[in-house]
Amino acid sequence: MVSPHPLESCLMPESFDPSQTLDQVAVLRLVGVRGPEMEPVELSRSGGVLGRGAASEVRLADATVSRRHASISHVGGVWLLTDLGGANGTWLNDVRMESGEAAPISPGDRIGIGPWILQVGSWAPTTISMTSESKDDVSVVNVQRIDPAATGRLARHRLQLLIDCAGRINQATNTTELAAAILESVIDGTGYGRAALLRIAGTGDEVEVIGYRSKDGADPDPFSRSLVLRATEGEMVTMMAQQADAAWGQSIAELNIHSALCAPILVDEVVAACLYLDARGQEEDVQGDAAGFCEAITQLGGLCMANIRRQALKTRQRELEADLAAAKEAQQLMVPVDQTSMGHVDYHAVFHPGRAASGDLFDVLEISEDRIAVLLGDVSGKGVGAAILMAAAQAYLRGVLSRGEDPGTAVKSLNEFLIERSAVNRFVTLWVGLFDADGSVTYVDAGHGHWVVCRANGDVEVGESNAPLVGAVEGMEFTSMSLSLGHGDRIVLMTDGIPEQPGGEENEQYGINRVTQVLSRTRTCNEDVTELMTSLRRWSAGPLADDTTAASVTVNSINNSVAPV
Repeated sequence: MVSPHPLESCLMPESFDPSQTLDQVAVLRLVGVRGPEMEPVELSRSGGVLGRGAASEVRLADATVSRRHASISHVGGVWLLTDLGGANGTWLNDVRMESGEAAPISPGDRIGIGPWILQVGSWAPTTISMTSESKDDVSVVNVQRIDPAATGRLARHRLQLLIDCAGRINQATNTTELAAAILESVIDGTGYGRAALLRIAGTGDEVEVIGYRSKDGADPDPFSRSLVLRATEGEMVTMMAQQADAAWGQSIAELNIHSALCAPILVDEVVAACLYLDARGQEEDVQGDAAGFCEAITQLGGLCMANIRRQALKTRQRELEADLAAAKEAQQLMVPVDQTSMGHVDYHAVFHPGRAASGDLFDVLEISEDRIAVLLGDVSGKGVGAAILMAAAQAYLRGVLSRGEDPGTAVKSLNEFLIERSAVNRFVTLWVGLFDADGSVTYVDAGHGHWVVCRANGDVEVGESNAPLVGAVEGMEFTSMSLSLGHGDRIVLMTDGIPEQPGGEENEQYGINRVTQVLSRTRTCNEDVTELMTSLRRWSAGPLADDTTAASVTVNSINNSVAPV
């Protein structure tokens, strides 16, 4: 993270608290620092989509940007950037993200999408103004391109200094240390009195000061806009007065600068920063090989900066993966074992997360000696956020059902609970059933619709939803329905990862018809789930696209004399 610059000219809101970390802020700010002009965007903890689509919270209207290009979410105290498969990729600190990959973001990070670079943070970029040479000053200001052939010659006696500088730069472990190493090296090796590491901010009239060093210890003054802008095009450039007593423009004349140089630092062929140097007044002359020395330093700095960014991204990814693994382990403790019995109910279930943690919900709960509750649902979204909401819904339902509430009342209570506490774009589809020992089942299907009744004779009846989504609309009513199971009958529940799994030659969805075809040939809970998942994996011919849960439930206390209904 770039430390806030101490100058009064820096843009910094009065409300900014430097001790406040990004996970503590309620609103995330994105500031466009490169690309077409855009107003700063603020996202609440409900997050949003970055893309070309009209419904995107951060709309980036350009043909190179996908309709849903990337997303930002706040999960478990961490802000996450997720690539949604945008055609031209999503870049985090100049490192391209894998499609579908999520990575934590921190203040000062830069997100690249299409022609835009967006800086992440809860405050404006740390900036200082640049001077602009007027047209009247053209005759006395000479901005020159440095011939690359002239920069390759370093005097032999300077070689050891360059080696020492290289070692200093390569020891840097973060951007702050790298900036300090580069600036110390160029001050020692060029004869310039001041050095700064800069990034263009906003419209190009200001620069972000990553680091600054001077021989006299003075604070930085305005920098030459012409020089910096030329360097951002990828060329090392110098500026010198053509006449010793000529003015360069009022600001530069007051500073008495007689020589300046600006060199780009490239990361993967993109200008990530600029090295700016100048000499003033009676300071010693600049070394003749200063340009060559600076080019060598900037090349080393670019390699080191690329490595620091990649290592930082890998570290964040490892931390995220560790958190996801912990979430998965905790979630597995809440899911019943694959095949077992509870009282008068037998069941077989398979729980397959699409990522490390799942938004699917499945539970079996003994309410009383002759009543067992079975829950299956699907939380909108994937990953840790969906898993946390799933865990909250599951724990809440367990508490309500344990008090003896019927499914309709329990789900209505859950609906109000979620509306008060979850994000506006989070909801749950849910099937809740109470299985009595005589085979009667009282249930609510709240926007779920993915279940069937398998009769002992092979008939398969497709279930339907009879209630709205949970957590979507306040004050909704949820009415309990009922059905009866006979000996050998089963209810097979599944999340939408099964009927909506793409596959086959046309990449079409698996569909409910294929589900019923498989289940018409099975006769036990074990067969129902095993054959269904085998067929689904064969259909997908690869990894499953979504969280996938399937469960088959039967009442084992019904004798053969009870006919199915």
